[in-house]
Amino acid sequence: MPTPFIPFTMRATVREEHKRSFRTDIERLTGGHRGWAPLDVVKSTNTQAVLRGAIAQSVHTATDASLARYLQDRLVADNDIHLDLTVCIGH
Repeated sequence: MPTPFIPFTMRATVREEHKRSFRTDIERLTGGHRGWAPLDVVKSTNTQAVLRGAIAQSVHTATDASLARYLQDRLVADNDIHLDLTVCIGH
């Protein structure tokens, strides 16, 4: 049975100590072949980016906050990308 994917919108905000790498980190987010959450940039500045994506439904997609925590942890673990995230599921 196919796994349903949940669409989400994510706002990524630069952390002060990672300001120099923010643009590169956003390019790495969208340029990688991330099967667990493909992302597209909607809008981006030097300090914030709005992205859209989809992720397989799981315990992490129960709330906006739980998905934001999951994505933050995953980005640090997989790519050493440190961003503050807010997520809105279903948009």
